[in-house]
Order: sequence, then structure tokens, then C-alpha cells
Amino acid sequence: MEHAKKKSPLNFIVGLIVIVLTVIGFISVIDSVSDKIQRTANKAKQEQIQLYEDFISPVIMNDPDTFDDITKANLQQLLSIAIWSVIDDGAEPEMYEYTDGGMLMPQKDVENEFVSLFGTEIAISHGTVDGGDGVTFKYSKKKQCYIIPITGIMPIYLPEVTEVDEKDSSVVLTVGYLASADWVKDSEGNMVPPEPGKYMKITLGKNGDGSFFVKAIQNID
Repeated sequence: MEHAKKKSPLNFIVGLIVIVLTVIGFISVIDSVSDKIQRTANKAKQEQIQLYEDFISPVIMNDPDTFDDITKANLQQLLSIAIWSVIDDGAEPEMYEYTDGGMLMPQKDVENEFVSLFGTEIAISHGTVDGGDGVTFKYSKKKQCYIIPITGIMPIYLPEVTEVDEKDSSVVLTVGYLASADWVKDSEGNMVPPEPGKYMKITLGKNGDGSFFVKAIQNID
């Protein structure tokens, strides 16, 4: 894709840094102290749990509605999650075109991320979506892209996987939702995680290549 003529590149880069620091940077800080959370599992299991937590982080960050089947999920929320996940993967300024309204993220990138997160059982219908905390991702049918505003947002929750139930074709995770606003520093400056605000059950389907996708998000009775 050719780059559009750049207008106010400094403002764009600074703004993008803000969103990266707010969304990705905070998660990175939490990741750096995740080993301090006591677990009874062995190292291999800890690494697998970390893999699950990394995968579902963009899914739970804005606390989407529950659903028993992915085909019954709120499509707007899933699209918002896919967009945030692309940003979380490291959207560099030079990767995309941009206008005064923000960064232009091609719908193809969103579609690819959507499928990697949620599989192919639910059809994608593009349109303007709510990104959470007052952020709106406007969709341009003409340019076939989403306009990503240069702003920041703090994740509502971060995940702590407390139980893993491996099945033949799925993995059922018990996930503690850690409120990002409730992390504190101890006297030595180390980040201390809060107690989970709630627990949810997240079911992941398994793909043939060993990857997985979200099938359900359910309340725990």
C-alpha cells in the first residue's frame, strides 16, 4: 500500500506512542511481573498458561458480553477486539497510511486478526464500532479501512488464568479478571496485582495447526 502524503507527522507519531504506551506498555509492565504471581504448576505449564493469557488479553480488555456460542456474540464487540489486537501486536506508524483523523487500518488486517481470534464460524460485517472508553473506530467503505483515532485507553481488565481443563477439541479456561486500575506498587516499586474482580469461563477451540480460537465466554455460577 502506498503511503498518503503525511500531514503533521510529529503529532501522529507522538499520538501513536501515547496509544502504544497506554495499551501495550501497560500490558508489558504487567507481563514483566507475572512471574511473581504464585502458581503451583511446573515451568512448562506456566509457559502454557502465559500463552493463553497473552492470547485472551485483547479479548477481555474491554470486558465484552458473555456468549455461549461464538455465533451469538456481539459482532461490534468482536470487531473492536480485533482492532485492538492489531494495535497490541505492534502497529508501527510506517505500516499504514493516515489522515488528520487518525491511522487508516485496512479492513483486511482486521479480518485476518478476527479470524485468528474467533475462527470462521461467524461472518464479518464491517461498520463503525465502539472501541470502548469513548473511542470510536470509524469505518470507511470507500477506502475499505478503519480510522483509528490517536488517543489512549486503559484496559478495563487483564487476565489471570487460574485453571486449565484440556479436552480433545477444546480448552476450558477459568479466568480471573484483574482490574487494571487496581494494580499498586509495593514499597520497593514492584507492581502488585489485585485480587480478581470476577471469574469467567472462556472456552477455546483447537485448530488443526495447534492454534486456538475463542468459542465462548460464560459466567461462572
